Amino acid sequence: MIRLCIIGNSHMAAYKLGWDMLVAAGDPVTRQIRPVFFGAPRDGIRQVKQEGGRIVPIRKDIAEGFERTSGGQREIRLADHDAVLLLGLGVSVKRILRLYKTHVWHGLAPDPARVMVPTRFVRDFLTERYGSTLMGETADKVRQGRDMPMIAVAEPFWASWARDNSGDKPDYGWDAAIRAGDSGLLGQMFHETVAASLAGRAGLVPQAEETVEHGILTRAEFNKDASRLISGEGGGTDAAHMNGACGAAMWPRLAAALSGAGSAVAA
Repeated sequence: MIRLCIIGNSHMAAYKLGWDMLVAAGDPVTRQIRPVFFGAPRDGIRQVKQEGGRIVPIRKDIAEGFERTSGGQREIRLADHDAVLLLGLGVSVKRILRLYKTHVWHGLAPDPARVMVPTRFVRDFLTERYGSTLMGETADKVRQGRDMPMIAVAEPFWASWARDNSGDKPDYGWDAAIRAGDSGLLGQMFHETVAASLAGRAGLVPQAEETVEHGILTRAEFNKDASRLISGEGGGTDAAHMNGACGAAMWPRLAAALSGAGSAVAA
């Protein structure tokens, strides 16, 4: 049984809901992993420090969040866990889509209105930027406290309905990328540069293929009810968070990644 410490933001909710679904169904993966969730909203995980092999909240509200999500623990004692999963923590495809709005590179549809840049520049730029996110920062803190297997998952792609009907949500350019035939290459570049940014620190586990649409969006059924269950917005207005079905689809992939993460992970 792998004792898995999960450190993340609000996207953790889909994984907890998915885990509960698998437990209720008696799924075999629930006999391989024992997860403990340590969550904080938005970038709250930044408000922690590494101290003697422990990840200790600096602020009271973060400690209370840990206590609530973990079932009673106000700090993370790394020695109590066999591996760590970093979840969300500022890593999303939005960063590459912002770059795509003004730049193109080899393999993408030509556009005279945007600046052509070398692919190597794009890879180096995105790798550096993803490496400086809260995920990279948290990975470093964990490594300072204990050398242990670590895997990571990015924030999920936004729900597919945001492509056509974002309402008051920002338009990151999904539709333009899909219409140009560039979305698949953008999704590939996202995974490659995030993985490169975490090299030597954590292994990236990509979003489950069956949940993905056009390489940069999440299929709508995996977002259903997320507004009510996770963000509390209601009315189907939350395109950024996913539901338990999306989280459940990820758990077998996490188990596989952990089994290959090294002999240090308990069997």
